[in-house]
Amino acid sequence: MKILDCTLRDGGYHTNWEFEPEFVRDLITVLDRTVVDVIELGYKSPLRGGKYRKCSDKFIEKTIGFVPKSKLSFMIDTKDFVIDGKLDYNLIKTNIHENSIFSMCRVATTLDFLDYAKELVSYLNSIGYTTTINLVRASIIELSELPSVISQIDDSDSDVLYLADSFGSLTSNKVEEFLKIYRDNTDKKMGFHAHNNLGLGFSNTLLAIEKGVDYVDGSITGMGRGCGNMKLEQLLMYLDYDCSEIFGLINRRFDKLKKQYQWGYKFNYMLGGMKEIHPVYYEKLKSKGLSESKIYSVLNGIKIKNTFDKSEIENIKEKTTSVVIPARYKSTRFPGKPIIDIKGIPMIIRVARAAEKAVGKENVYIATEDERISNVVDSYNYKVILTSDSCLTGTDRVAEASLELDSDIIVNVQGDEPMVNPDTILKVIEEKKKFPKSVITSISRFNSNKEFKNRNIVKFVFDNEKNLLYTSRSGIPGNKNDEFIFGYNHVAVYAFNKKELESFYRRGIENGKTELEWVEDIEILRFLEMNYNVKIVEVSDVGWSVDIPSDVEKVEDVISERL
Repeated sequence: MKILDCTLRDGGYHTNWEFEPEFVRDLITVLDRTVVDVIELGYKSPLRGGKYRKCSDKFIEKTIGFVPKSKLSFMIDTKDFVIDGKLDYNLIKTNIHENSIFSMCRVATTLDFLDYAKELVSYLNSIGYTTTINLVRASIIELSELPSVISQIDDSDSDVLYLADSFGSLTSNKVEEFLKIYRDNTDKKMGFHAHNNLGLGFSNTLLAIEKGVDYVDGSITGMGRGCGNMKLEQLLMYLDYDCSEIFGLINRRFDKLKKQYQWGYKFNYMLGGMKEIHPVYYEKLKSKGLSESKIYSVLNGIKIKNTFDKSEIENIKEKTTSVVIPARYKSTRFPGKPIIDIKGIPMIIRVARAAEKAVGKENVYIATEDERISNVVDSYNYKVILTSDSCLTGTDRVAEASLELDSDIIVNVQGDEPMVNPDTILKVIEEKKKFPKSVITSISRFNSNKEFKNRNIVKFVFDNEKNLLYTSRSGIPGNKNDEFIFGYNHVAVYAFNKKELESFYRRGIENGKTELEWVEDIEILRFLEMNYNVKIVEVSDVGWSVDIPSDVEKVEDVISERL
């Protein structure tokens, strides 16, 4: 079995194939003293890129100053040399020379370019190179199709047939199946190139060795595209070779380089490996501003794709979100409280500014029945939706306002929560995206008997899956001695869809409040009584609500402490 190092070639994806001469000489000198059989320096490509994308013989000779005992290799990407449907031999001869310092050329190809790759290999063999055909993105080939593919490669002049797990998505079972089919259908030497998207590069390489492959690839510290390659030093240690010089090389050269380029685990490449699709899908969806939950949902619907297809995601949009802040002037306990001054700013504006930080000012609405509130809101250039005077609760007011909105998610942020954290709003929104069929609200833990006994504080109990079981103004969960053990209070931020709000609103108009809602005076109970699932998300907010005039001073004290 031969070991090939591809640090410079695969690692070049991070550096644009530019490396300091001292780095390269140090790397090659150390590798030359190990059991590594082949050192792959980069590509020979007509495309733009650094010096190790071109790998000119003259430049390499000048840089390294010697030809190591290990054979030098380069790679070419077949499609780079296909112009107007045929191989451009003028282009090939410009980049690839006879009597070069390189002894091996690896020809990378997808199935679409396999015939061109075979033609390339014939030419390269004729001018003296040992050749391989590296079948990239091999994991997407159906097992039933593989014998036919191998037969086509078996008919080529290549010396080695490489299985390249470009997506790093092959499990051990599939590696074993692939290699068996390879061995059953060709007598050519076999190679295995593992990527580490799912963390299986090392174990899959060991399996390939066990199954009798002739070549395996690795790179120092796993430096390579995406999540990187199988770590060469890990393999050499496992095979009980002396790695002391490689460890010294890592300390001298790679630690600093890794801080700069940050290769290794990348979420988009892991997802690409899991879904067997090009990792660019994740990047493009992310650039559209979609949430992680939306991205994951979209990726689940994309079938195996080895190249990026823009049409797959062009028209995908994130769910639109609006925050509606209900503000009633005629409060029984505290009339006019939405516009009460708190440290020089009306309370409703403090709430609106928090919501603005979460979803943008253009997506914030204040729903009110009173022109006095409307006038204040207008003076701060926030949007107002005027509602009727007959709304039973704040959520009914939000529901009525939602009739004028074209939003997928509507968030109710209570107008008497001047200290609400924008992060709480965002957490509730994300939870709604994860659980679109559940009403979402937020809670925080409290730790005092005073809060436990305070009937202005709404308490929550829920199951292990964060599904709401009950909420009350009484102290829950209680015990026989009416002692405080622990408790969770409501942070009044909710998320709904329009259908949920419509049902809630219609039930109120037709039959008034539900029984438990009326007794407890807690509007979220209406959803429970209507058999809606309510999920809670725990947040760090303590819920500084203004229920009565004395609460204003408490909130102002907190604001002063935070300034």
